Amino acid sequence: MAAAPAPIDYDQQIRPFLKDNCIACHNKTTTKGGLNMETPELMAKGGESDKGIIPGKGADSIIYQAAAHSWDSEMPPKGNKVGAVNLTPEQLALLKVWIDQGAKASPKKVQVIAWEPLPAGLQPIYAIAVTPQGDLAAAARANQISIYHLPTQSLITKLTDETLLKTGLYKQPGVAHRDLVQSVAFSPDGTRLATGSFREVKLWKRTTPAAPAYAPSAKFTATQEADNSIKLTETAGGKLVAHIKSDLATEQALAQRTLIAVRAALEETYQGSAIRTAEKAVTEQTDRLKKANELAELAKKALEDKKKDIKPKEDAKIAADKAAKDIADEVAKATAGKPDEALAQKQAAAKAALAKATADLSQAQAALQRAEAALATASAEIKLAATGDAKKAAALTELVELAKTGLEAKRKTLKPLEDARSAAEKTAKEIADQIAKAPQAKPDEALAKKNTDAQEKATKAAADLKLAQEALARAEAAITDTANEIKLVTENEKKARQAVIDEKARLEVVKKEAVKANADRDLIAKTLTTSLKKAKALHFSANGLELIAEQDSGPPLAWSTVNGKPIAPGSTSATWTLERTLGTGDGNSQITDRANSLAFSPDGKTLAIGSGEPSRSGDITLWDMATGNLTVNYAERHLDSILALEFSPDGRLLASGGADKAVRITDLSTGKVVKVFEGHTHHVLGLSWRADGRVLASSGADNVVKVWDWTTGDRRKSVDGWDKEVTGIRYLGAADQIATSAGDTKLRLITSDGGEVKKLAGSTGFLQSLATSKFGDVVLGGDQDGNVRAWDVATAKEIAVFKP
Repeated sequence: MAAAPAPIDYDQQIRPFLKDNCIACHNKTTTKGGLNMETPELMAKGGESDKGIIPGKGADSIIYQAAAHSWDSEMPPKGNKVGAVNLTPEQLALLKVWIDQGAKASPKKVQVIAWEPLPAGLQPIYAIAVTPQGDLAAAARANQISIYHLPTQSLITKLTDETLLKTGLYKQPGVAHRDLVQSVAFSPDGTRLATGSFREVKLWKRTTPAAPAYAPSAKFTATQEADNSIKLTETAGGKLVAHIKSDLATEQALAQRTLIAVRAALEETYQGSAIRTAEKAVTEQTDRLKKANELAELAKKALEDKKKDIKPKEDAKIAADKAAKDIADEVAKATAGKPDEALAQKQAAAKAALAKATADLSQAQAALQRAEAALATASAEIKLAATGDAKKAAALTELVELAKTGLEAKRKTLKPLEDARSAAEKTAKEIADQIAKAPQAKPDEALAKKNTDAQEKATKAAADLKLAQEALARAEAAITDTANEIKLVTENEKKARQAVIDEKARLEVVKKEAVKANADRDLIAKTLTTSLKKAKALHFSANGLELIAEQDSGPPLAWSTVNGKPIAPGSTSATWTLERTLGTGDGNSQITDRANSLAFSPDGKTLAIGSGEPSRSGDITLWDMATGNLTVNYAERHLDSILALEFSPDGRLLASGGADKAVRITDLSTGKVVKVFEGHTHHVLGLSWRADGRVLASSGADNVVKVWDWTTGDRRKSVDGWDKEVTGIRYLGAADQIATSAGDTKLRLITSDGGEVKKLAGSTGFLQSLATSKFGDVVLGGDQDGNVRAWDVATAKEIAVFKP
């Protein structure tokens, strides 16, 4: 007895040749014949023909039969475009035995990655972020994260995961991940930083020293003036570095009030647009009324002309009728009712004249009816144009009542027509019976004429009835359509009225807010020079980057020694420690492949991670920041990797963009996709909501920016002008301005309508990433060569450059 063959390992012995010759055409994205052969379970499920494999029955399985060329269709097909070849006899034998053994999958194995240190010269900045306060920036160079302090233009630290040093993979600190960092994001309060890499996201916590270390400074001298302002000068030469007149709290208050004022201005601009739209509608209505009146006048003239045309044709028909009757009387008086040839010709001519007169009158009457209908339509249009759409429903209701009256008249005409058809058919049948009884079923001349007349009457009666039935059906359909239109118009009119009420009320609130914001801003601006208290002592931080003023009461104040801007005390000496890691970084990770995009919810309680297996799926996972637990998994939300995420300002929606060229909006209360925006022809690389939540902008590898109107669900604008991929996009604070970065080195500021505001000059490399402060006053770009540049939006000047 022969020994049973050894168990066959699917992953080691079967999958390799199926991958080379079968799976290229039978996979998730290219499922020929409805068959997916990526796993044994999917093969058993089968496709359009039947189950692909029957465990235990190799010879009876379609996949084996097709590969062995014993089935209707041979696989792989000849001349295929993926380079697939026929299986060898040995491979066929292995396939059959594997199916006979139960077609079992191999035991699940976690792929162990043999990590190697990244090359030292690899330093593109694929991700960059700025704290909402605008004081710190995080730049990801390869697998390193550099934290910069923007007010002092200094490098604070490089994040270090100590476990990478303990494993021996890296010898020096300053390495945060094993693989490239694809995404970074600060929490709304700026105390946490999330960094995403291959199958993991790390959370870093910021800690500020309670008591900053002080030290004297040989480089700077600080003195407080009589008005409590502080002068910071260089010790050598006495050059004035800064004249400080306000503290950080006052600056932030002013910035907040400015933000409110800008937002209010934005809302007023929106309202102005709505007003212009309404004015345009009024103009269109006036033009419509004018045109309707002109058409009505033309219709009236045409009707009068048609009425004048009717009388001569009626007289002509009466005359033709009389002539035909006179000749008919002459024929009747002729011998045996048979006229001579001349009289017969005269009779034929009279009949022809009568037929022509009848046709002419019929055509004139039809033209008159059309003219009357045109005048009625024009009158109705005048009524609608004069009263407006708000009263369209009333006009339509009136038309329905008129139509119902006409409908009843049409119904009354059906009965006589039905009776006439029945009588005509009965007469025709009786004559047909008489003909059947005639010798050899051949009727005499009189009976044949009688039969012809009866058949014609029956045909005409049937045709008349059919026309009447069709007219009735059209009338009923018209009433139904008009009733539906009345319902729609009524609903739309109600919604429009409510929208006007809501917008007017909101406009009043916005105007009051704008007035208050401007008044508060002016008041704060006036008190800037007297906002400082007399300092108990002036010190410098140990690193010389901060000027610190101690107060008799309250916390100390601090300013940058680089430019004199107010900063948080100790912000240059804050430390960052690894708090926790989301995902395992291996095949068991809940994060699929690379974490390409990160977004904190507005309240900071949730972190959204966008990932996915390239060309197969785009996944979104939501994590609770208090516990670090996965709370929601939107698996396969996109058809390809997710590359951009953005919460709406109110936190109710999550926008996602991916390599599948689509932008999808998820309602977080239901977890359902409520809108899909399509229009990009390449990967969607960036997303940004405007502060009012009405507009969403997206950038793509198709070198364009698209602006979507969330309130209507339509595309508002498609903006071009870039030579390469538009890699990043951000709305600037509450303003209707968008910052964009691109591979053509351009950093452009545009509006939602596509107008260019300005260019921020200075970048020389392929811009891979973009970040902006909460108020939109600072913009940062990271390029392929590892350079980080910062610009002041107001002046369009480059204010800092951080090189590798």
